Amino acid sequence: MEVPYHPLVVHFPIALSVILPPLIVAFAYLIKTNRMNPVSWLIIISLQLMIVATGYMAMETGETEEETVERVVSKKLIHEHEEAAEIFVGSTVIVLVLSIAVFFIRKDLGFIIKMIIAFISVFSIFLSYRTGKLGGELVYKHGGASAYLEEPSSQGLLPTPGLKTSESPYPVEENESLKPDEHDYGTGDDAEGALDDESKIED
Repeated sequence: MEVPYHPLVVHFPIALSVILPPLIVAFAYLIKTNRMNPVSWLIIISLQLMIVATGYMAMETGETEEETVERVVSKKLIHEHEEAAEIFVGSTVIVLVLSIAVFFIRKDLGFIIKMIIAFISVFSIFLSYRTGKLGGELVYKHGGASAYLEEPSSQGLLPTPGLKTSESPYPVEENESLKPDEHDYGTGDDAEGALDDESKIED
């Protein structure tokens, strides 16, 4: 059975997008209160970069496998999921750009921008949830996974015992040719009696 890559990749941007907002708030507060070096903000940038990268990977694998799923799911439903994914990844790109820009802004003004980044990140969680919900409906509600199931082949199988192979539409009982008819003399004593009667008639 062919294994699609899209489900293997799509969980990474969703999981990271949930983790990032509280980290942004924590890092922003610790940097503002001089409890953390401003250079540590590079960790936030790195995580956001991972979200964008894995988000694009998920979109690419989804587009690659789109034709396969279209055999069992309507294009409209697939495009709704695809558009939701594009909006989600677009929001992560905005957060990445702002995260890089705020790294070069002075600390007092940067804290406000970091809170804005955190708010956009929370909105990205909602977008990731909507995207994942539509994707889950494609698989579990509309049967998208069935596009990857192999159809059983009947080649090479032996005939099933008990099946009638006669071309006649009527069932044929076993040993039908051995049944006596009205012209048969029978067997045993009946046959001997019939021969005696014939000999008497000849006499």
